[in-house]
Amino acid sequence: MRDDIESQLAVEFQGGDRGSFKRLVETMTRPLIAMGYRYTRNWETARDICQDTWIKVYERIHQYDPARPFKTWVLTIHRNHCLSHLRKAAVRREISTAELDCRPADSPAGDSDPSEDLHRREFWPRLRKAMTGLTESQRRVFAHVELEQIDQEEAARVLGMKYSTLRTTLHQARKRLAGILLKLEDER
Repeated sequence: MRDDIESQLAVEFQGGDRGSFKRLVETMTRPLIAMGYRYTRNWETARDICQDTWIKVYERIHQYDPARPFKTWVLTIHRNHCLSHLRKAAVRREISTAELDCRPADSPAGDSDPSEDLHRREFWPRLRKAMTGLTESQRRVFAHVELEQIDQEEAARVLGMKYSTLRTTLHQARKRLAGILLKLEDER
């Protein structure tokens, strides 16, 4: 069995302890909503997707393999649900890649000091614009590792790619973004 608390709680829930499920939801809902928001750019939709993810987890807990990290299993389910949501034609028309929220996961959405506000108003729109110059794979890897601050090995598992492929893709994304951001800076 894994040593992390989420995996231990998942095993307890598999054994019938509903209180463990409640603790899992309390522990992981906030990051799931944040991840959903980055995909949808809508807090209500992000909450709905998160709720659907928890329903799937509840229904499929018997499929969880205790030899693997529970967090990765849930993030994979959630990511797939977010992507499924985005594939719907109506949603696809509402959201473009340029509208993705590019703040890191630990950035406050509420009040901050004026220098942070200035940085956010100037840098994040440029980063969103620059990210449109990345391939889809590069955008996904960059968003997971740099913006959502998911560990690289875990991001590779969530994205279903080899760790070495993720690292190469991340390196290419960073290099390409740096070049695009330099061009954007020169245009200012």
